[in-house]
Amino acid sequence: MPELISVHEFVSQTQEDLSSPTTSSFTSHMGKCRSTICSLEEALDLDRAVLHKMKKAVKAEYASGQDLVSHLEAHITAQERFSSNYLTDGDEQLAGAFTSFAEFFRELLAPVKSLLQNLCHNINFPLDSLLKADLKEIKGEFKKPFEKACKDYDSKLTKIEKEKRELAKQYGMVRTEVMGGEIAEEMEKERRMFQLHMCEYLIKVNEIKTKKGVDLLQNHIKHCNSQFNFFQECLRTTENLKEFVEKLTPTLQSMKVRQEEEKKQLCSLRDELKAALQLEQKEHALPRDESVDSETAGLGSITRMMEGVTLHFLPPWLLPGAGG
Repeated sequence: MPELISVHEFVSQTQEDLSSPTTSSFTSHMGKCRSTICSLEEALDLDRAVLHKMKKAVKAEYASGQDLVSHLEAHITAQERFSSNYLTDGDEQLAGAFTSFAEFFRELLAPVKSLLQNLCHNINFPLDSLLKADLKEIKGEFKKPFEKACKDYDSKLTKIEKEKRELAKQYGMVRTEVMGGEIAEEMEKERRMFQLHMCEYLIKVNEIKTKKGVDLLQNHIKHCNSQFNFFQECLRTTENLKEFVEKLTPTLQSMKVRQEEEKKQLCSLRDELKAALQLEQKEHALPRDESVDSETAGLGSITRMMEGVTLHFLPPWLLPGAGG
């Protein structure tokens, strides 16, 4: 892992360079400055990706909450209409019970809406502001001014070193490197630009760190407090309904016993009616069978009588058994 420079060390080295450029060792820390910028840029890219996911999750959470509010309102409306139906039928007890539960859900609706409003205000808005303002730049955008300062510094340094080596060569000397103190004054402008853009980058990163760290956590604390209030209000509302529920429960049990008894009586009556109908059907079926038999017997007698008459009037040679 490349060596990095802390904010404290950067400030100390820069102030020393401002006080005494020729004796300063700032140039030996410039490599650490560049590594630090690259490291911070990578960290910001990772944070930007995570914050986008967080914002998406919060948005979905808020949308789900809005759906819950819509469903609760529909439930309340249905309960009120059901209560009105019972009231029309003259059942004031059941009508009053459904009205009480509708009022209970309406009291729960207010803290739910408040919780969603706080979620939007404390979490969603800060995330949206952070991503659209401080972190809206594309990858590498933050460090472009610093990179330009680095490029200008390197170009000027290369040019001066070349000039120094050529000058030494004219005098028959060979120079492999140029000391920082020798070119401190010549490179002062480029060094100050390097320091300035490094400082501005660190200020920007500091602001982002505060917003995505301390500020965002403080907003989470606010939202957490709103959740505490939400649960307390819900508990208080439920406690207010508890006494009503305790009184309603035995009443409903009595009503159920009475309705079960009515059902039992109706079922018994239904069975008696079915039995009576079946008996009546059997009684009607018997006379019809006897009349059919009588009619059949009558027809048989008439047939025999006709046969006898026929035989009486036939000639002897046509009678059964007569010899041919």
